[in-house]
Amino acid sequence: MLERKSLVLVIASLFAAPLHANEWNGEGELGFTSTSGNTESDTLNAKLGVGTAHGAWKHNAKFNVLKASDSGVDSADSILFTEKSEYRFAEKTFAFGKLKHEEDKFSGFDHQSVVSLGLGHVFLETDIHTLEASVGIGYRDTEDDLGVSESEGIVMGDLDYKYVISATAKFNQKLEIESGDTNTFSKSETFLKVVVNGNLSAKFGYEIKHNSDVPAGTDKTDTLTAVTLVYGF
Repeated sequence: MLERKSLVLVIASLFAAPLHANEWNGEGELGFTSTSGNTESDTLNAKLGVGTAHGAWKHNAKFNVLKASDSGVDSADSILFTEKSEYRFAEKTFAFGKLKHEEDKFSGFDHQSVVSLGLGHVFLETDIHTLEASVGIGYRDTEDDLGVSESEGIVMGDLDYKYVISATAKFNQKLEIESGDTNTFSKSETFLKVVVNGNLSAKFGYEIKHNSDVPAGTDKTDTLTAVTLVYGF
C-alpha cells in the first residue's frame, strides 16, 4: 500500500510539467429536458472537457454535472471532476498521473476521491481505429452518507477504443476499473457522435457504473442513457 502523502507528491510532480502549450482545445456538452402538466420533470446533463499538448506532455481535464427531478423530488444529483497528465517517453508508451473526485447524492457515497499513477500503451493507432490501455496503482478516499470514511490502496486499469465510422460519425467505448480490498468500482461508457454542422455534433451515449460493495439500501449498478449536443472548440 502506498502512503497518501507520498503518492500525492508523485502526482504533483507530474502535473508540474510545462503547461504553456500553444493551443488548448475541448468540447462542451449539454442535454436538457423539461416536462409539465400531468408529469413534471427536469433533467440536466452537462459536460466540459479541455486538453492541451506540449512536446511529450498531454493534459486533459473534464467536469461533468448530472441533475434530475421528478415532480419536484430529486432523482439524480452528481458531479465528477478528472484530470489526467501523460508523458510519452516512447513512441507509443506513456506514464500518467490522474486525479478524480466524484460526488453522487444517490450512490450511497458522499464522495469518492482517487489519485493514481501508472503506465499506458497505444496498441493500435490508424486513421480508423485507435486502442490504448493503461494500468496503475493509487489511493482512494471514500465517505458514505453516514459519514463513515474508508481509505485504501487500489489497482486500476483503463481501456479506450475509438472507431472512425466516417468523416461525420465516430464510435467510442471506454472501460474503467478501480479495485481495492473493500470495493471494486467499474464503469463502461459507450457513445456515438455524429456531426450536425461544423463544430456542432449530436451524441448518443450509454453509461454503466457499478460498485461491488455499497451502503445498505443502495443499488450496486447505475445506468444512464443520454442524448446531448456537443460543441467543439
